[in-house]
Amino acid sequence: MLEVLPTKGNYTLIIALKAPSHVKISDRGRFSLKKGYYAYTGSARGNGAVGLRQRVARHLRKRKTKHWHIDYLLASQEARITAVIACSASASEECQISRNIQSIGGASIPIDGFGSSDCRQGCRSHLVYLGGNSASERVVAVHRRLAKKANVVHVTLDPRQK
Repeated sequence: MLEVLPTKGNYTLIIALKAPSHVKISDRGRFSLKKGYYAYTGSARGNGAVGLRQRVARHLRKRKTKHWHIDYLLASQEARITAVIACSASASEECQISRNIQSIGGASIPIDGFGSSDCRQGCRSHLVYLGGNSASERVVAVHRRLAKKANVVHVTLDPRQK
């Protein structure tokens, strides 16, 4: 199923948190997260093991060494990735994508600095709380608007998600 994703580019994971959770993120501390849907945006522009397909496959695994902020959230028993939205790109537009997702009605930032600690554009976070609705179609629309001519791929991993 991941073979339909581009090899390099930008991606957004739609994550369902089945119940309120407390997530400890390495040395950043413990955070309370609400039940609902979250969008996490990242990029992968390398080849092979550092390519987009491999990055998403890594995110889908529950067992892994925790390296990035998202690894700590996805390790929660309450968290599951329900969809992946991706587009090919030679340059990272993850900051622009994340900022546009933040403007979706009802969206909010749950943890400052999450996934954006190395951001050079001053992003507040690359994790966005979407509320009780996954808003995946609106996230797809953000990717399409910003991707210009690139193909946007939407892979639903949970058949109950709209």
